Amino acid sequence: AELGGARKLRPAHLRERGRGGSLSRRGRMTVPEDMIVVREIGRGTFKKSPRLTKLRMQFIVCPPVSEAACRADEAAEKAQVEAAAMGPSCGGLYYRVSDALEACEDGDTIRVYPGEYHERLVIDKSVTLCAADAATEEGGEEEEEGPRGECTVTICSSGASTVLSLADGVRIRGIKFVHTGGDTSGRGRDGPRCLEVCDGRLVVEKCFFSSSTGSAVMCVGPGSVALRACGLAESGRCGLICVHGGKAECVGCDLSDNALNGADVQSGGHVSLGQCNVCRNRQTGVLVADLRSFVRIDGVAITDNARRGVTAQKSGSFVLQNSTVSRNHNVGVIGIGPWEEQSEPLRIVGNTISDNHSTGLWLQRGNAHVERNEISGNGDSGVVAFGPSNTITLKYSSLCNNAGTAVSVHSLRCVEVEGCRIGSKPRHLGEEERTAFMLAMHPRLGKGSICRVLDDAVCSEIFNQWRYDEARPNKGVGIELRGTHARLARNEVANSGGL
Repeated sequence: AELGGARKLRPAHLRERGRGGSLSRRGRMTVPEDMIVVREIGRGTFKKSPRLTKLRMQFIVCPPVSEAACRADEAAEKAQVEAAAMGPSCGGLYYRVSDALEACEDGDTIRVYPGEYHERLVIDKSVTLCAADAATEEGGEEEEEGPRGECTVTICSSGASTVLSLADGVRIRGIKFVHTGGDTSGRGRDGPRCLEVCDGRLVVEKCFFSSSTGSAVMCVGPGSVALRACGLAESGRCGLICVHGGKAECVGCDLSDNALNGADVQSGGHVSLGQCNVCRNRQTGVLVADLRSFVRIDGVAITDNARRGVTAQKSGSFVLQNSTVSRNHNVGVIGIGPWEEQSEPLRIVGNTISDNHSTGLWLQRGNAHVERNEISGNGDSGVVAFGPSNTITLKYSSLCNNAGTAVSVHSLRCVEVEGCRIGSKPRHLGEEERTAFMLAMHPRLGKGSICRVLDDAVCSEIFNQWRYDEARPNKGVGIELRGTHARLARNEVANSGGL
């Protein structure tokens, strides 16, 4: 903004405090954006005007077409009409998104018309990049599409990454990003990726990311990204990688059909997954490692992955709640605790862990709090817990119809079972006997190894279901190894044929 006659318009009290704008060589005063401008009304009268604000510009990008064919191209025609209608607020009409990024400033918007653009984007300004036909801003009346919704704008490139975000306050909406090529010898943060967030905060809505040779999205260092209704799928490695302090929040996203893991969180990454689908990945659905990593999974469907559903290995904080872990080809959920004592217990609350090909819940070392889960129909045991320093709390859960032992406890320091329904799968003629609740506390731990089935009159059933072979009934509770200490009080062992 510029005001003519700066010396005449400047009142005395502003001159004394030195708050006025600066005089340019042409004699005009340049007023800072955050300054209240005092303008002259009549002789010797002054009035405050509104605070000056920068005019936010809109930049239009359409596919590069020849001038002769421009009229026949619908997208290009609409882009020209809209650019002309915007008037002074239009920053210009471009054929490349990177050119519009170079010309724009913080707070501007770049509207991209349908088409395919072959270029790499480096976003180092606080701008909004959106498809021209994308839904309105949040709070609009248009219905939200799913993460696999069709995007009419595609931006693709090869090399290190398709999009590199380095600024704070960046927003991307309604665009499909595709990555090919790159150096496939690198691992982790050095591997190829489609979207890389290294600094600032990025908000992405209704976009799709895929890399044929690497990962869909990588968040590293001080960068953070919020993904809403996005697809991170069909990539040559992982859907999401979060390492070295990077933070990612996924809501309503699809992390499926990736060659490795759906989400990979290591080396201090922080990830929150809510209302997502993590399915059909050819390794693990969600992999968490390192004491500095923090993961929260809430309301997520983790199904049909080629190996494990969830692996939490030496994680600093891990919460799995209100989720479904089903039909994975190995263990449903495996928690491998650290050697150190400083990590928080794994919290597994309110989930359905069922129909996995192996054990439903496997706890090895570390501490865990398991509450209000339904663990049933798994191909092996329902819960297996072991480790010389473990403390496991199992409350108000249903553990029935698993092919192996419902609960198998080995070499723990302490396990507490309260208010659970524990039973083994019916045994057919000729099959080996099954035990509903197996205790094998390590004798070397002596009196420090304690199993308690609490006597709150809530844990009323430790039972076996109907059996076909009366001559060899299933066992209700089996206690093995000399030196095991167990306390079971006020419980009913039903239809077990003996203890």
